[in-house]
Parts: sequence; structure tokens; C-alpha cells
Amino acid sequence: MSYEYILYDVDDRLATITLNRPQRRNALSWPMLEEVSAALKKAETDTDVRVIIIKGAGPCFSAGHDLSPAMGKGRRQLDDRPWNEIMGGEGERASVWDARARVQDHLDFDLEIWNCWKPVIAQVHSYCLGGSIGMALSCDLLIASKDARMGYPPVRSMAPGEEISLFSWHVGLKRAKWLSLTGDSMTAKEMLDYGVANWIVPNNKLDAETRKIARRIANIDSELLNLSKTLVNRIFEQQGLPHSMKSSGEIVSFGPNLKSLRNFEKM
Repeated sequence: MSYEYILYDVDDRLATITLNRPQRRNALSWPMLEEVSAALKKAETDTDVRVIIIKGAGPCFSAGHDLSPAMGKGRRQLDDRPWNEIMGGEGERASVWDARARVQDHLDFDLEIWNCWKPVIAQVHSYCLGGSIGMALSCDLLIASKDARMGYPPVRSMAPGEEISLFSWHVGLKRAKWLSLTGDSMTAKEMLDYGVANWIVPNNKLDAETRKIARRIANIDSELLNLSKTLVNRIFEQQGLPHSMKSSGEIVSFGPNLKSLRNFEKM
């Protein structure tokens, strides 16, 4: 399969998926997400792959969801208008049903990473904002550069998404409220201190250190890795993590009807 919006490479039992829209700060469009989904499935069933790495090309990991017409139409979306018109324009708001369909599409994608049979590592440099934090936090491990910043600025003018529930599980009650009430971003040190990142490394060593850690994991048999990942996932699932993500998605479905969204693009 050929890809237009990502790069896919397999080497030394590691599959690397690179978000490759650097001119758009790797903004997440549906065509890109579908390619990432296909690459995940390919790596998941490839017996030569034991660990998957997701990273961004160019200046940052990702600026979040693409709100331009390039965003495209999600799997369940009924409204054919570009998402920037639905979410930030002056026209008719999206129905709750259509907004919920779009949010559910994004939630399904994040859960594809969560449920992937193989360990997935997020390699984050510079900005990881908005919808892209769902992708990063759904990964099993997160390795970030010292210049990394992670946050969800859209809470300043729209309802919080399922990403905030993931934040809450990682950082705890008070910090989750800080992030969801202000839209502020965490520094790399805060990401490490709050349990969002596993390691912080110098910018120029991010690739090498990520692959070093990934190769260490890849020395373990794939079936054992799957058992370990599944066990830890089930512990958190029994505590309600997927349900909290779904609840957050249902809440954000009402967002397109908020008056504040008319100023979203001016934020």
C-alpha cells in the first residue's frame, strides 16, 4: 500500500509510522488518520514487527485536528460541510448526532492504538496539541524531547474531548482541572513529573533514544509483550478508562451548538 500523508518503515523489528504533513504542522486530517489506521493494522499482523513507533515529521509532532476543508469526512459523519464551517463558521451548527459521530470516529481511532496487539511508542517533539494528544496518550509509552509541549487549547472555546479524560487518568484530579479550565500546555519537565512522559531526552538524541528503548522491548517475544500489554490495559479498563473517554466524547458532542465556537478560529 502506498501512503500520501504518512511514511511507513520497518527495520530491526521496529515499525515506524511518521505523520508527514509538515507544511500543516502534521494536522490530523481524516485521510491521514485512515492511513495511520491501515499502517497500524499492517504492523500488527507483520511477524517481523514487535514494536511500533509513531512520530511527526518536520517542526512538531502534531498541531491537532485539521479544521480546514482538508480535514475530510469521518467514517460516520453525515454533514458534508468542512469541519471548520461546522465548528467555527457563522452558518448552521452541526447536529448533536453528527457531532457525536465525528467524536466517536476520533475515539475509535485512539482506541485502535490502545487495543493494538503490539506495544506502541509515541515519539513527541515540540508541540503535541489538541486532538493529537489523544493519539499520543493512547500509546503505551511516550518519549519526548526537552522542547516538547502538550496541551488542549480548544477547551478555551469548545467543550473538552475524550483527550481530557486521558489527561485526567495520567495527571490526577487537580492538574486535570487546571488543564481543562485553562487550555494551558505542559512543559516537557511537567510531562515527566506528572506521569505523561516516560522519558525526556535532548532534542538531538530523540530518534536514537527512542529506537534504543524500542529495541530493548523488541528483544522480548511478541506473545509475551501482548500478554503484558493486555494485562495492564484490562486493569485500567476495569477502572473505567474507556467509559470515561466515551463520556467525554458524548459531552463534547454538544460543543458545535455553543456560541463560543463562532470565535474558535480567532482564538
